[in-house]
Amino acid sequence: MAAAAAKRRAGDGVVAVKGKKEQQQQQQQQKKKKEEAEASDAEMDMDMDEDEDDEMKTDSAEAPAHGGEPKKTGSKQQVGNAEIMALNEASMLFKSNLFRLQIDELLGETAVAAGSRATRGLDAALKQIRDVLVGLEGTGELTVEAAGALVRRLGREAGAEVAIPFPDPDPGAAGAAGLRLAFAAPDAVHVVGSYALGTAVRTRGGFNVDVVAQMPGRLLQERDHLNYRYFYKRAFYVAMVRVGLQRSAVGEAFDVGFELLRGDTRLPAVVLRPRAAGARRLAGLGRGCAVRIVAGIAGDALPLHRLAPARNQVRPAFLLERNSVAVDDDSGSAPPPTPQYSAALLGDALLLTHMAYLFETARTCPEFPRAAALLRIWRAQRSTAGRSVGARALRGAPRLGGFVLTMVLAWLVRSPRSAGSGSGARLAASMNAHQLFKGAIEFLAAHRFEACPVQFGPGAEPAAAFASAGGADAAVFVDPSGTTNLLAGVQPWELAELRMEARQTALDLSHHSDHRFDRVFLSAALTDVAAKYDHVFRLEIDLAQLLPPRHGPALSVARRLAELEAGHPVAAAQARIARLLGSALAAQARLVAVHPCADAAFEDRARAARRHVFYIGVVADPDEARRLVALGPSPDAQPDAAARFRALWGAKAELRRFRDGAIRLAAVWGAAAMPSEARAMILPRMVAFLLRRHFAADVPPGLLLPDDQAAADSARPAPAATAQPTDGSPPPPPPRLFALSEPIARFAATRDLAESDADQITFEAALAALDQLERDLRALEDQLPLRVLAVHPVAPALRYAALAPPKPLAPARDDAFIEPLHVLLEFAGSTKWPGDIAALHKVKAAFLLRLAECYAAAHPAARVAVASRLYGYGAADGLLTGASVPTLAAHADDFDYERDAFVDIRHAESGYAFRLSILCDHEGALLAEKAQDLRRAALPAHADAADAAHRRWLRSNKWRPRHHHRIHDLCQRHHPAASMTIRLLKRWLSRHMVLGQPVGVPEELAELLVARVFADAWNGLAAPASAYAGFVRCLQLLAEWRWKDDLCAVDFAAISGSDDTTDQQQKQQQHEMWLPTGMGPDACAALQKAFDDAKERNKIKLELRIATEDDPAAQWWGSVPVVLTRRLRSMAAASLHEIARCLDAGSDAHLPQVFTAPLADYDFVIRLNRDAVCRRYEQPPPAAFGDHPERAKDGDGAPGGDGKEVFKNLLLSAQQQQQEQEGAGARLPRVKQHANPFGQPGMIGFDPVALFVRDLVNVYRDSLLVFNDVHGGDCIAGLWNPAVVGRPVPFVAAMPANMQPVASTTTTASAESGSRPMAQVNTAAILEEIARIGEGLVESIAVNNTK
Repeated sequence: MAAAAAKRRAGDGVVAVKGKKEQQQQQQQQKKKKEEAEASDAEMDMDMDEDEDDEMKTDSAEAPAHGGEPKKTGSKQQVGNAEIMALNEASMLFKSNLFRLQIDELLGETAVAAGSRATRGLDAALKQIRDVLVGLEGTGELTVEAAGALVRRLGREAGAEVAIPFPDPDPGAAGAAGLRLAFAAPDAVHVVGSYALGTAVRTRGGFNVDVVAQMPGRLLQERDHLNYRYFYKRAFYVAMVRVGLQRSAVGEAFDVGFELLRGDTRLPAVVLRPRAAGARRLAGLGRGCAVRIVAGIAGDALPLHRLAPARNQVRPAFLLERNSVAVDDDSGSAPPPTPQYSAALLGDALLLTHMAYLFETARTCPEFPRAAALLRIWRAQRSTAGRSVGARALRGAPRLGGFVLTMVLAWLVRSPRSAGSGSGARLAASMNAHQLFKGAIEFLAAHRFEACPVQFGPGAEPAAAFASAGGADAAVFVDPSGTTNLLAGVQPWELAELRMEARQTALDLSHHSDHRFDRVFLSAALTDVAAKYDHVFRLEIDLAQLLPPRHGPALSVARRLAELEAGHPVAAAQARIARLLGSALAAQARLVAVHPCADAAFEDRARAARRHVFYIGVVADPDEARRLVALGPSPDAQPDAAARFRALWGAKAELRRFRDGAIRLAAVWGAAAMPSEARAMILPRMVAFLLRRHFAADVPPGLLLPDDQAAADSARPAPAATAQPTDGSPPPPPPRLFALSEPIARFAATRDLAESDADQITFEAALAALDQLERDLRALEDQLPLRVLAVHPVAPALRYAALAPPKPLAPARDDAFIEPLHVLLEFAGSTKWPGDIAALHKVKAAFLLRLAECYAAAHPAARVAVASRLYGYGAADGLLTGASVPTLAAHADDFDYERDAFVDIRHAESGYAFRLSILCDHEGALLAEKAQDLRRAALPAHADAADAAHRRWLRSNKWRPRHHHRIHDLCQRHHPAASMTIRLLKRWLSRHMVLGQPVGVPEELAELLVARVFADAWNGLAAPASAYAGFVRCLQLLAEWRWKDDLCAVDFAAISGSDDTTDQQQKQQQHEMWLPTGMGPDACAALQKAFDDAKERNKIKLELRIATEDDPAAQWWGSVPVVLTRRLRSMAAASLHEIARCLDAGSDAHLPQVFTAPLADYDFVIRLNRDAVCRRYEQPPPAAFGDHPERAKDGDGAPGGDGKEVFKNLLLSAQQQQQEQEGAGARLPRVKQHANPFGQPGMIGFDPVALFVRDLVNVYRDSLLVFNDVHGGDCIAGLWNPAVVGRPVPFVAAMPANMQPVASTTTTASAESGSRPMAQVNTAAILEEIARIGEGLVESIAVNNTK
């Protein structure tokens, strides 16, 4: 009740506070008076809990003591100033008070506070661990061999096989002659990290409690900072701590093992994870709690001034003395610096120093721990550590964790504005947790640590030293002591990804959406590699092919030191891949992330040469990624950069002269006529080319063209591993590359496009033909009664949203299915339109006849036909055309449910078929007026029918053109990837037989679903830049959205505002956050109010519905029924699972299952005669299914393409005759044609399967539901209505379907029916009727479920 009262107080913004005496009186009279007699403010106060009431009473009682007698107004006291200020603060800072409540609840549920009741068992365990550590027995000085034997013996005594976790390189006999290892109990044991600071939070991976065991200084020598001597001693010390804990009582309650801190082999730690007994001891903390024992040293144990970033700590002689073969090391050059080595050692020495600084920060800023906890939660939700792709766990970014973000927050709080470099805004210590969190996020979103180093305190010398030692792309964040770089080892792509995530979070925090909290703190899509990036590649490679040789004559000291600097062989290989792709794709990709898998052998240095799997995620730049030419430097002006460009691209690098006179190197990836589908694959081709050229990766044939593969194989640079295996083992297999971008795009194609000139069959060609048609129609204005005011396209193909571009056919040619492109003609206004609906339709038909006559006279090569569609008011006249080739086109149109007159024009120049209808506003006014008249006449049934007719008119003539304009702008101007995403989603819906069905998903609703993904970033992710990412996020939206509880709306205003590049550049120059414009608070509130009103009226249950600013009630396209919404959710979740399996296995063998409907789930399946399915050529090409059985369903013959034998000489003569008749037809692109299965040429838009399905729906709408693939599916699946079928009902005269008598055997049935006989639906007879109705079309009917 307290939470409810708080939410109500936050929502209303006003709380009425009563005086003490009045409130007591109301409480005494509560049982006697009715609620209607009480004021609304009194009701609010009576709902509050007792604690709040007591607090209010105390405030009221104390008020006279401070300020005299309280002033009363009526029966209530004025609201306190403190409460008003708190409400205003919440409204200004949190945008809504609910967001503040959610943050408080999140911290209350996830925070782990030391010394609390919940952590009482953990604190007791930590004390026990401390007692064990300080009581461990020491050893004398031991050799490496003796120390290893001691650890193994003690481990076996404890029941475990333990080895010393020495870092790479292992201390061999040649290099460790003078090394002596010893152990003694730690000088001190401290609890450090987030648990001690009060910033620990429980995440999906649990939480860690860090305990530092300070190594005694007497175990170290002055020069132990060189050549891994300290890390060898540290590894032995950690091993002794582990066996000591395992042999104690702690080992009975905890599983003891090793863990690498920050993924560094130099920093092993002991990790304790509770067993069953330990979990009970830790009470509510459970198995998610892990205690890490970290070895540390005192600040004066080693000379820290010798660990400067520009100094070398690993001497070349240390590596050479381990090599049995002498090599030329170029001893004249200075050894390279080892900043990461020094940072790893300094991290152990400065643990307590950093903790003291953070404690001081928490003392000066009370809200600092809460803000740091929010940063930890935010980072944990975006870290891939512990996440998996299929069955493969990922490593994540261990060096960019909560500690670094906490130090960033401390720098923002304590550094003065004039100190240091950088552009981050400083934060005041008096700010609350939300302000500190938001300020830190905005700083991370705008700051580049590579370009602007950051350090604590005044001066810039330390930061400059770290920047020069780390290289050009090194990120620098100097700690408070000025001796170490907190970002050492953090790769540039990790910081770039952090900036992108912070930028998106800052945008979410600035919006008024109610989903901000979910996006910022709860979204699981932020760590899903399959959906997070625009392109995902799986590279399986042997690490020996990426790393330098460790022994033999090919040993390179410089390259070997670079590998050791990374801290782990996998990290070194990861850095090399990221460096190669990041430098080559700097213009085309905003981010190139490389995620290694964290398999069971990740910490096994002895098997570092094994094959490893990397997942490469690329976030593309929507504009640059589709460019045909990748520009390089000028050889004359930049010779060094030109040499690097040639080394990257090899034979692809060409010297070209451009229009501005510049001569530059460039890599060309296609011709100017390349279609948009091929342009979308340029970036994956570039990645495949680079991996093929530099790593000899085995690339799938569809991902890399033959010419590109030949260029990649020519003059390939020397591989990383030049030495072959010396132990007689075979060479490792070549690396394997896999990506889903190309295989999944095949399903957006059709069989016709695969056999036609696909580069010329484009949406742009259809739009150009529409422009030409508009010019032709405007040229006829003098011959028409009214001037053509506008031409409104409404066909999906004219907004880049059709499954495939329409095929251009010369007017004399024919095809199995000719798709009409629907267009609405709007004439100038006139007062002479009839006032009767039937007469109005006749006038419209006369307009179209006149238009057809004029157009046919002006364009003799075109074919024009006029037909009528029954609208429902008696206008069923069949109209013959007066065109140059008269035809009768009196067939039903499946474009929409309403029918009206239209004219079909087969454009001679372009080859497209346009279907024109007239948009008349007067008709809509007549329908609305008629509905009002019928309602005033007390005829509700007729009025509802008139209202339905008016809505149908609005849908066809108003709503659809407006929707068309929105989607056209989305695909053409703002997001080029939206078109292919729509096509993939429609293919998926149609293959699962739910697209365009009477009980299914309308095409417009599917397009809005895609617009939602692109317009309003899904789950905190930026808009996708590829069809693959857009399709996967659409599936996630279907699988995870809470349709019953949350409003799903499309903000088209945000799409339009995203084009303001000038404002973006100005904000970036000023290091400020740029916020795109979108729907304002009033529009968002209107949408939410419409959704809440529908929920209150119980009109929203679980159905899929999408609202827009123009359609807040989501009535334009309706909603998807509850049963089908659940079906879509399950199918989307299963499809995402199959996509993850493909990425896990590195194969597209499971991809066809994503686009295959499980027919066993239906009650019966009607198999159709494939020869009669006109649109069967719109199915995916066989290449999309690979070796899947679906590819065997083609059945097309050659050369006719319709399975019939055709004599070649007759075919050639027919083609010659067509070309002579067409004239301009020779200029049209080559398309795959098919014979009309019914022998009636010129049938535009005739689809017998759609008509058959429509008849089944009209006849059996109460008994069954039918589903089919509208794009050429060869089967119709059906479900019986369980409310009708299988339930006996009393026999009456007007039964809903074919019924059969059933014997009544129960007393209940007899009581219900009386003396009447019982009957039930005869399913077998209905199936026989269906077979008889579809004679010639139905081939067989398979029954899966008999009812």
